[in-house]
Amino acid sequence: MNEREIQAFMKKLSTLMYISFAIWIVIVIMQFFIGIITVFFGYGIGTLILMVYNLVGCIRYYKNIEIIKNYSTKVEAGYCVTYFEKSIPMCWIFMFVNLVLGGFIGFVGNLYDLIIAYYVKGKKGELLMPVSDPIIYDVQ
Repeated sequence: MNEREIQAFMKKLSTLMYISFAIWIVIVIMQFFIGIITVFFGYGIGTLILMVYNLVGCIRYYKNIEIIKNYSTKVEAGYCVTYFEKSIPMCWIFMFVNLVLGGFIGFVGNLYDLIIAYYVKGKKGELLMPVSDPIIYDVQ
């Protein structure tokens, strides 16, 4: 990919990341209301702690979206690929934690993040392949 194609890919990727960000904001809002309602039963404190954890994650994720959407070089694409490759194990872990603890919406959020990570990983070769002139030229 050349710089223009990398930039177009990063814009598309940032759109997918905005969707993930929106999913996680919905999760944070749900956790807030569930936590407030159930705080008197002891369960709400844990939910509110998880809400704060997810809110901090949303803020970090939003900062990464703002950075990634402006990437246009192969070096920057390499950073992006590394970021998503490193996120895959944590996505799997938290996806199953949410599934076991009954957090279906968290499971969906992690599943969507995992799909994005594998999408970027699948484009790794294309993103990082050097751009060069054709080796075979027309013979006259």
